[in-house]
Amino acid sequence: MKKLLAAICAVALLMTGCGGDSVDDKPAPKIGTLAKLNAASEQSNLNFYDDFNAMQMALASKNLDAIQTYGSVAKYMTANNADFVIDEDQTIQLVDDFCCALRDEDIDLKNACDAAIDAMKADGTLDALIDKYITNAAAAPEAVAMEHFDGAETLTVGVTGDLPPLDLVLVDGTPAGFNTAVLAELGKRLGKNIALVQVSSSARAAALVSGQVDIIFWVVVPADDSGRPKDLDTPAGVAVTTPYYQDVVVNVNLAGLAAAF
Repeated sequence: MKKLLAAICAVALLMTGCGGDSVDDKPAPKIGTLAKLNAASEQSNLNFYDDFNAMQMALASKNLDAIQTYGSVAKYMTANNADFVIDEDQTIQLVDDFCCALRDEDIDLKNACDAAIDAMKADGTLDALIDKYITNAAAAPEAVAMEHFDGAETLTVGVTGDLPPLDLVLVDGTPAGFNTAVLAELGKRLGKNIALVQVSSSARAAALVSGQVDIIFWVVVPADDSGRPKDLDTPAGVAVTTPYYQDVVVNVNLAGLAAAF
């Protein structure tokens, strides 16, 4: 129970302040966030979405007051829609780590992924991918090519498309973005073929544990002083790799309404 309360307070501080659902006697703002992304469902003003586009439409139609997402995603949203703005008045920020999630029993694969990610950090490959796909991301991202290795094992990896430009699926159904680029590099270093399938954000854990996919992109709470438990939203039977990226949680408002908070 202590861990649950800590999680609720940490997330609530972003918009409402811990200890209540309103600020200065005003109704708490309605915040949209993706399901299963380190958010406490008991926070009454959080509205969970399985689909990123549906969440954006809810904000645009004023059915939400804000969207809670990652800084890189917020920049992508505002670059592609002038009606959205990043809330620059946030004083409390939370940070999450991005990892790959695997089944607990696939320990050899996890160790191999950890070693490959560490090598990518050491030789500058990861920094180069961050620069290309996040810091200086193209307005129209291209599909990421996957190398093929004859006779090699094929790993099935789930993508959601719900965190562009991190986890992105193009309009033609082709996965793209930063996570896919990291995955392509992992496949090359592991000497394994990669098969990508799209799954919904809320079904990520089920797809992994059931064997539908071998790897799924995941978000974990780093070791910090935010009060959030480190195993928040990491189900039993799931193991995560060493982090390959870190991003801050921010709020995106509808232009002209940010001052309402």
